[in-house]
Formats: sequence, C-alpha cells, structure tokens
Amino acid sequence: MRCGNVTVEGSPSVAAATERRLLFISHANPQDNAAASWFATQLTLLGYEVWCDLKNTHGGESGFWLKVQNKIENEAAKFIFILSNHSRDFEKKPGVYKEVQAADNVRLDSFIVPLRIEKLTGSVPIIIGPDIYINSENWAEGLRELLKRLINDRVPRTNDPDYEKIVSWWPATTANTAIVTQERATLTSNVLKFEALPSSVHFLKVMSEGNILTGRDQLKGALPSFPPYSVHGNHAVSFACANDFQELTRDFEITDDIVLETEGFLKGGSPDLGISSQTAQNTVTYLLATAFEKFLADKGLRNKEVSYSRRKIWFPPSGLLPGNKFSYGEPGQRKAPIWFVGEISHFKKKFAWHFAVQPTIDLRIHAGIVLTPKAIITAPCRPDQGERPVPLDEKRVLKKLTWWNKAWRGKVVALAAWLGGAEGVIKVPFGYQELRVAAAPETFLSAVSYAEKSDDAVIRENLDLGDA
Repeated sequence: MRCGNVTVEGSPSVAAATERRLLFISHANPQDNAAASWFATQLTLLGYEVWCDLKNTHGGESGFWLKVQNKIENEAAKFIFILSNHSRDFEKKPGVYKEVQAADNVRLDSFIVPLRIEKLTGSVPIIIGPDIYINSENWAEGLRELLKRLINDRVPRTNDPDYEKIVSWWPATTANTAIVTQERATLTSNVLKFEALPSSVHFLKVMSEGNILTGRDQLKGALPSFPPYSVHGNHAVSFACANDFQELTRDFEITDDIVLETEGFLKGGSPDLGISSQTAQNTVTYLLATAFEKFLADKGLRNKEVSYSRRKIWFPPSGLLPGNKFSYGEPGQRKAPIWFVGEISHFKKKFAWHFAVQPTIDLRIHAGIVLTPKAIITAPCRPDQGERPVPLDEKRVLKKLTWWNKAWRGKVVALAAWLGGAEGVIKVPFGYQELRVAAAPETFLSAVSYAEKSDDAVIRENLDLGDA
C-alpha cells in the first residue's frame, strides 16, 4: 500500500506456542468455590483448557490424587492458586497443600500463579510467591493481568469453549445471574468484530522552519487533536498520513518518514525503532479507542468519565433518538422498539435510567470492540425544555449489568445496529483510511441456554440506589 510516494514495510511473525495447555485451578473447597468457578468459567469461555474440582466429588475415588498429580506435573501449563485466608491455611486444607507441593515439584518458570482474592489476615506460605493481586470486588482486573501472563507465556487455547465443564461448575456456586438449562442455543455476545483495521501505520516527521519537532508538548502544539496520533521519539504515530494532517495546518511541514503494515507492526513491533510488539499493540489500541470515542461523540452520545481512568461510559441522552427508542429485529423477524431511556421508582423516588456502554478495544482475545452494558442513573429531566441529564454519583454509575439478560442484551444489539446504519458496518475514519467494525455482535452456538431475568429486576439488583 502507498500514501504519497512511501512504500509500506513488513514485520516478522510470532513464534509458535508451547505444548502444555491445561490451566489447573487450585482453591479452598467449598469456601472459595465462587471465585474458582468465575475464573474457570471465564478462562474456558476464552478457549483455555481448564481443570477445576468444584463439587469435591472425586476426593474419595481410587487413584484420585495420582490423577491430580499427573495433571499438574505432566499436563498443566500453569498452576493457578486462588489465594485466600482459607487456602493459605494448609493445616485445615491438606488437599490444597498436596496440590501446591506437586506444583512446586514441576520446576517450571512462572508456573505457580497466585491470585489473591481478599486481604490476608496472616502470612503467606513460603512455597507461594504471590505476584498477581486482586480483591473480591475486582476479579476482572485480576483476569486481565492473568490473561497478559498467559498470552506472554504463549499458553495455547482453542476457539471452542468446553460448555459441558461450565454447566458442571455452575451448580457449585451461589451465582444467581445466569440459570443454566440443558438446551442448545445461539448466544449473542457483546463483541463487535473488526472487519478491517487500517492497513498502514504512519510515522510522521513534523518540521517547523527547518527544525524537527520532538516530544509530546511540541507535537501537541503543531498537530490537530484529530486524526488521533501517539508520540514516539521524533515521530507522531498515526493511521492518518502526512497529507491528511497537512490539509489541517499550514504552519508546519509534515512528511511520512516511515510507513509500516499494521498487521506486521502488531505482531513484531519495529526493532529498528525500538518498539516491541507489546508497545505496538498499546499504540494501536490507543489510536482505535480515541477514534471510536470521537465517532460516538459525533453520533450525539454523551459520556461519563470513570474516575482514575481515561475510559468513559457512553449513553444516548434523552431526545437523541425519536421517542428514545430504535426499531430493530433479527434477520427474518419483525422489528420491535428498543428503549434506551426509561424511568423507575425506588424507595418511592423516581429516577431516569439511560442505557450505556463502556467500549473496550480488544486486539489480543476477541479482535474487536467489547461493549460492556452499563446504566447511567439520573434524576428525571425535561430535555424539551433544555434540561440535560446529570449522572448521579460514581457508585451509582459504575454498576455493571449482566449481558445474559435478554432485554439488556437486546439493547446492546440495537445500539450497535443504530451505530452501523443501513450498511450494518461501523466506519471510523482516520484520514485516508478507516476502521470497519461489524455492527452485528458476534454469536456462538452453546450446548446450554440461560434463564432470563426481567428488565426491571436487573436494574433493581444491580443499581443499589438506597435512600439517597
């Protein structure tokens, strides 16, 4: 590909993964079943092979501990240890101690991966060296850190989750957000898959009166905020080319110094520029996220910033869509109205809810945009009289809604369809290039189905409004 007179260069590929593929989860049973089940389910849905004894029905089997030892010593790629006040007490949990001993005998680098799920009231056994910490309210952060470790260590995974295992794990937990039934079903995810990334990454050189501008401060004063760009040394890194930026400024000379293929850049970075593949992925993620947020803002969505983070929650304000609804129907089905704004009473007070999403660019696992459903809660307002919804305090904004609920899952699908328009494709511009994202979320065939909860039940369970 060319932009101007610059030819795109390639990059090397990534090496093959290791042969061990099993993730062995060790935990205190039954005290830590909820955490073990959650991690086991998430990892299995991501395609990893997981072993986790949640029901404790095999302990009396002949040869059970020989089976456990064989899995740890000969099959496991990682030994994931759910670290808690229960599991650290080896005297009361001799079974856990046996598993940890077997794992310690494997002698593989970074083999034991402790996940701390609560504040410990005593010391950690010397055999455990915890280096991933989460708490009971933030398992998702721990999962993200764990995935980084698994990806960096190239633990193999498949594209077909083992749903039979997931079904066997659910009854061992007290989870009440998804009730499993033994019926095959097509499940709709909250992932919008990339159809095409911008094909080229441009390393731009910016000159002012014959001098090269360097660093974020100098380049910020020279280049417009959009198209988005990142800074690496003497270069502005963007999916837009020099001509795209030159049309927006006349005071600086902008040229394409280096142009790389996006695919090769993501896989191998750029050794010549001192950029690792990890840095390349972070750079591309930032560019895509910034442009997608601009796309949402241009569509009229408003946002609520998340504390201590640049991430935002986006929602259609009241009045953006006629009647605050969008008519949508699956292919071959009649269209039905999907509401994005509504009212609910709680403790005799009225509140307005706005359906919202928190987008996440995921290059490593899903190759798409993950739309996490949220709810923005406000006091009722009159947009026809110029009033604007003001989100309530942070604790009431960040409540996550389960996408297994049919009504709220339908809102994700409808919002994506509205963003995609008649073509069914979300197009995010980057100057001469664009990001193309499927407006229909990814679906997959499941061996099980899930009982649904009502719309209001999900809101009341997840939004603890109290008496405020």
